[in-house]
Amino acid sequence: MEQVDRVSIICISFNHEKWIKKALDSVLCQSFPSIELIIADNGSSDQTPGHIRDWVEKHSKELQIKAIYKSESVGYCSLFNEMLEQAKGAYVVDLSGDDFLYPEHLSVSIGCLKECPQAAFVFSNAHIQEENGAKKNYYQTQEIADLKGKILEREFYETLIRRSFISSPTVVFRSEILKQEGGYDASLSYEDFDVQLRLTNNYPVVFSDHVGVFKRKHSDSLSANQYRRYQSEMLPSTLRVCEKIRNMNREISEDLALQERVLYELKHALWSANFTIAAGFVDLANQLAIQNLEFDLYKLWLRLKLDISWLYVKLT
Repeated sequence: MEQVDRVSIICISFNHEKWIKKALDSVLCQSFPSIELIIADNGSSDQTPGHIRDWVEKHSKELQIKAIYKSESVGYCSLFNEMLEQAKGAYVVDLSGDDFLYPEHLSVSIGCLKECPQAAFVFSNAHIQEENGAKKNYYQTQEIADLKGKILEREFYETLIRRSFISSPTVVFRSEILKQEGGYDASLSYEDFDVQLRLTNNYPVVFSDHVGVFKRKHSDSLSANQYRRYQSEMLPSTLRVCEKIRNMNREISEDLALQERVLYELKHALWSANFTIAAGFVDLANQLAIQNLEFDLYKLWLRLKLDISWLYVKLT
């Protein structure tokens, strides 16, 4: 049974030896009073498991903690779902082992959810650190002004089709809804694009303007390899989500948004020479009846299998 005033933090780590202690310490520093921490090491080959064991031994009397150590890596989404089944809190956070939470994040976020009982999740601003050390806010001043104080209902679903707009590490889910909707799609290599769309398709969500999370971007992160040359792990899942969107859409404007997204992903699949997946996006574009010069050029590019991915790497 879910505990009404508890949040379950699921921290999944993989080769995060440099950052895992900071992530776990940030849980301990939360001002929110009722937390359970579920840690899952996903078959790390570095010193991450040892750091977790040391940390758990030191802090096991201060917090309700459960730690699981996988001998081999498994799919992120299926591992999260396995941990979600064990979560007892009314709220759930997906914390990566290379990020950390600011002390007021849970208190502020859960306060927002309590004000909107129908909302599936709340999201907020974040500090993003690039690999070169540069830092920035995820949302800029005008975006915050546009979002602040709004309950974002189904119209927001169309926004998410067009662009990745939510800082996923900041999301605090309502457990009952997330479980009811099946958690993450275990057939996918990454979670946020799909779960955000499925939930905003059926439930309102809320935004809080506080900065809740520190997010690191580095070359080993999954998102950094979204359009990896020749062998992107993420693009096949993106294609699958776009196919799911087509079945979820109810309005013409949503189909138009999907057309934009498909052309965008097709472009990047071609640039990165992921031609097999590009062919899948072409098939989906044909099903969506896209007819314009841009699509004609992409089809020609695919037919020629013109590999200029070396230039793509330099430009990105």
